[in-house]
Amino acid sequence: MDRKKALQILPAIIDNEASSEEQAAFFDFIEVDDVVKKEYENSLKIKQLIKKKYKRAKAPEHLSHRINTIISALGEGDTETDSNIYPLKRSSQSTTNITQKGNPQGTNKSTILRYFTAAAVVLFITLVTIQLLDRTGSYEERIAELIVENVAAEHFLKANGQFIEPHFGTHSLSEAEEYLSAHFGLNITVPQITGAQFEGIVMADFVDGYQTPLLEYTQPEIGETIFLFAFDVAKVYETSGLKRLEYAVDACNTHHDFYVAEINNHHVVSWLWDDTWYSAISNHNGYDLASLVEPLQYSR
Repeated sequence: MDRKKALQILPAIIDNEASSEEQAAFFDFIEVDDVVKKEYENSLKIKQLIKKKYKRAKAPEHLSHRINTIISALGEGDTETDSNIYPLKRSSQSTTNITQKGNPQGTNKSTILRYFTAAAVVLFITLVTIQLLDRTGSYEERIAELIVENVAAEHFLKANGQFIEPHFGTHSLSEAEEYLSAHFGLNITVPQITGAQFEGIVMADFVDGYQTPLLEYTQPEIGETIFLFAFDVAKVYETSGLKRLEYAVDACNTHHDFYVAEINNHHVVSWLWDDTWYSAISNHNGYDLASLVEPLQYSR
């Protein structure tokens, strides 16, 4: 099994149509290939979403009638109907050869198979497109917005990157830490950011049913505001549908690790300290912002 072969049989794996040997080889392969593993996980999510959102329904009578008519025409060798479905150029010589072989039935079966294969592909693409274009559902139905980094960027953009009046205003990092511990049971580090002034805490409704502190910093000299959301990792997992960006999780293993994600032309910088996940966003380049967070000890 190699990557090319694994990607070729991926649709059959998702639809549970691959042989037991292919399944065994495929799942052994994705243990060592993250690219194909990610494709498999994403494809599986799409199938599950389609299954959940779009229930199986009986085809309309006019559609059933149309399909039956086409099948009947193909079975009777109606080349005119066949050419309407597949408007391919055919030479008179190729038609003569088919007739001489005396196997029109075999040709019709092949045509029918091609027709239903094409129809299945079109139906699948249509359903996936509907799912992606359906932006009117709740947060639980909108995958991208359930990722911590994406939601952080959304809050910053909605505020136009402007300062929000804190619920608890203070310039003292230690006072902010004591406030979060006493009022919300959160034992987190409020980091020093070089060249920025800490302004206080906004208790933000991050997503429906989940509130987390927004640590707010300003840079008065250049008129910039930095949003820093802090999350209790356990609470993130307890919140239905909310998750951290997987690439960021994989990248952050020590107190000095961080990950920069580009979202809507802005950089979100994420890192992990103990049991707290941080996601910071501003109008700065993400690596420049990371270099200002003193405990990360990152230098450009």
